[in-house]
Amino acid sequence: MHPILLIAYTFVTLSVLMYVVILVLNVRRRFSPNLNKKRILFVTAHPDDECMFFGPAIVDMSQDCEIYLLCFSSGNFYKQGEVRKLELLACCKILGIPPDNVELLDISSLPDNPDVDWNVKILCQNIEHFSKHVDANAIFTFDKDGVSNHRNHKALYNAIRNLSSRPARPGFLGYYVLETVSIWRKYISLMDLPYSILSGKNYFISTPNSIIKAQKAMYAHWSQFVWFRVLYILFSRYMIINTFQEIKQT
Repeated sequence: MHPILLIAYTFVTLSVLMYVVILVLNVRRRFSPNLNKKRILFVTAHPDDECMFFGPAIVDMSQDCEIYLLCFSSGNFYKQGEVRKLELLACCKILGIPPDNVELLDISSLPDNPDVDWNVKILCQNIEHFSKHVDANAIFTFDKDGVSNHRNHKALYNAIRNLSSRPARPGFLGYYVLETVSIWRKYISLMDLPYSILSGKNYFISTPNSIIKAQKAMYAHWSQFVWFRVLYILFSRYMIINTFQEIKQT
């Protein structure tokens, strides 16, 4: 066998075996602190962010946590905002987030636009208000690269960085951001598992049933279905694996 094929075969085999071991031993979540039975707030920029990027974490935690979602725009870049609002609620229902736990804002100064830098002060005010309202124990959002380098995603990280410098509420455990990986890691699906696990970060790994649930949730965003999103569903590691980094509170 050609050396390159042998390396590829070995890597694929290792990934599959590691996945089977994770499922058998039920170690699909490694997270510190313990989030069981906590109130978790996910902060996103657009409808479909919740399942395209955070699906593994939301599906896993929805089994023993109270999940809330704060979405900052209706996703009206292509004038489909009203449709996408309904799609978001349908998606969240599949993921396990009750409609009453979903807050979708549509602030004119924060448009769905990859060329617009959102105002961090407005973001902070709304995140802080909603997190206090639901008494969130932890907040999850994008990291500084926003997974897809979208400016709206990256603005949420900047807001979280700002909030992390403020005094924490009693019972608040921290801020966590979704790790952006390189383009080649992003689209190797399960094959990214060895690196994600061995890197020692906080992670969530989906079971086959959870993967199917996240895919069904993505199908709820029917207005967004174009060919490259079908490929994303099939090959993106974010449909199976989420790794997070903590933003230290100062």
